[in-house]
Amino acid sequence: MSETRLDPPPHIRPVGPVDVLVVGFPDAQLDGTIADALAELVANGTIRLLDMLIVYVDESGGTTVAEITDIDGDGVPDLIAMQIDTPGLLTDADAAAAVEGLPPASAVLLIAWENTWAVRASMALREKGGVLLGFHRIPVTEIDAAMDELEAVILEEVEG
Repeated sequence: MSETRLDPPPHIRPVGPVDVLVVGFPDAQLDGTIADALAELVANGTIRLLDMLIVYVDESGGTTVAEITDIDGDGVPDLIAMQIDTPGLLTDADAAAAVEGLPPASAVLLIAWENTWAVRASMALREKGGVLLGFHRIPVTEIDAAMDELEAVILEEVEG
């Protein structure tokens, strides 16, 4: 019997979906704000932080991968209390691809996390033979644009 797109995996692990975010910063001056937000998500069980890379592009275009604990590059650990569960998941090749084409004095942050909030639903779907056939995430910029458009339509109707 040949495999199809609908064949379930041979065994089901209790894991949630994993996302990898690649976020660019035109000004490489990062602070502890990101670390605080991630720590909150980890503490309340929303995500499990798998790996993280911060890559700085200097004035000459050279790159430096920062220590995982020092987001802002000031030598003070920002993520000292945050556990990275799968260091090395994100590679130097990922870092190089992420900074390609970025201007000097910028930075890129790569974060891999497991959506632990979805483990139970993911297990239930897979235990019933569900097979992921597609996935689409709508970027916040598209949501903002759609909301702006909707607000403009409503305002036009009200002012009519």
